[in-house]
Amino acid sequence: MVPPSSTRLTFRSWTDKDIGLAEALWCDPEVTHYFGGAMTRDQAHDRLHAERERETHLGMQYWPMFVRETGEFAGCAGLRPWQLDPETIEAGVHLMRSAWGKRLGEEALRAVLAHGFDTLGLPTIVAGHGIGHDNSQKLLERVGFDYTHNILWGPKAIEVRIYAIRAEIWRSTQTREDGAR
Repeated sequence: MVPPSSTRLTFRSWTDKDIGLAEALWCDPEVTHYFGGAMTRDQAHDRLHAERERETHLGMQYWPMFVRETGEFAGCAGLRPWQLDPETIEAGVHLMRSAWGKRLGEEALRAVLAHGFDTLGLPTIVAGHGIGHDNSQKLLERVGFDYTHNILWGPKAIEVRIYAIRAEIWRSTQTREDGAR
C-alpha cells in the first residue's frame, strides 16, 4: 500500500525495472551530499533491493514519486524502521535535483506522514538531516516536527539532527491548515 497521490505527486512501489531511477537518484553526489555521499551503482542496486524487501516484509519503503502532470521522476519519500531503534519509524525524502526549490519535498513528506499516522496508525515518526542542511531543517519544522537531539550516524559518523512528531500533533496541525484554506 503506497501513500495516496498529493496535489502534484503520485507514488508507487519500486520494481526491478527501476534500476535507472535508483542510480539517477542515489548515485548523484549533490542529492546524497547530506546523507553519506553518492552510492556506487552496486550500492544503488542493493538499496533498491532493500526497499523492495522492506515493503514485502513491513509494508513500507521509500516509495518512488513522480510529478503527476508530466510523469517525471521526482525522487522518493517514505517510511522505514529507524536504524537506532527498529521499533521507531523514520520518515525521509530524497529529491532529484530537478525537483529542488518547488516545495515537492514538503508535499511528499506531508503525504508520507498522513499515510503513516492515518493509514498505518503510527504513534510517532522521527526524521533527521545532516548538519548544515538548512532546507531540510526548515521543511521538518514547517510540517510540525520538533528537534530532539543530535547523533552520529552511519559508517562515516555524519552528525545528524533528529526530530520527532507525534500523531496528535500532526492531526492538530492538519486541522488548523484545513481551516485556513
